[in-house]
Amino acid sequence: MNKYKVGEIVEGTVTSIRSYGAIMIFDDESTGLLHISEIANAFIKNIYRYLVIGKTYQVKIIEIADDGFMKVSMNKITAEEKEQYHSQTYKRMPISDEQIDFDSLKENLEIWVKEGQKND
Repeated sequence: MNKYKVGEIVEGTVTSIRSYGAIMIFDDESTGLLHISEIANAFIKNIYRYLVIGKTYQVKIIEIADDGFMKVSMNKITAEEKEQYHSQTYKRMPISDEQIDFDSLKENLEIWVKEGQKND
């Protein structure tokens, strides 16, 4: 059984690109198709200008087949959905000045400068 639901926004990685779209893999080894018509709200002459193999993209699930294969879309994600997705997935942790440590840089900087001057 597929753990995903239609309408859900997920991240998928492009594993191959064809003239008709891209095959993507998701974190639980599920696969799906991002059809070329679901990439942008414009005519796409060269799909390689929009997608890169190995890169991760946010997509919206628009259909799930009985075997778990998904059809996904980039252009059906609204701005509000994108904002909500980011606010749920990326929690920024504030770093205080006490947590920032430059001691190793301070200790080695003089050595690196001398080595750099030798190579000039």
